Amino acid sequence: MSFFDLINPFSYVTPFHADGDAAEESVVVAADAVEAAAVVIEQIEESNADEEETETEKEEEEEEEEEEEEAEDKAPLIKEGCGETLACKSLKHHYDECAARVEDGSSESCAEEFLHFMECVDHCAASKIFAQLK
Repeated sequence: MSFFDLINPFSYVTPFHADGDAAEESVVVAADAVEAAAVVIEQIEESNADEEETETEKEEEEEEEEEEEEAEDKAPLIKEGCGETLACKSLKHHYDECAARVEDGSSESCAEEFLHFMECVDHCAASKIFAQLK
């Protein structure tokens, strides 16, 4: 008997038997082997499903932890406040006047006014934003 005969559950089935009882017994053994294989396959599928559920639960927990760890970004609020300071208010006024002219049909670009205003806002907000960092 070879190694492959030992691990093959169907090795007990032979195509020809001298008496009928032995043939029926081999078929029963083969049927039991098929049922056993089906049970093993079901157990493997169940364990895979359990592992997938466990992995999904772990991923959900990690996402919840990440959401809890993420603090609210205060930079937009700080920048908005800096845009209302005296230093930046005049630059915002120049930008608003330019934007009004463009709306009235002027072909000029307000990029320069916008960049000056944003530079002022960034300069004001930088120290406040970095003070908020942990």
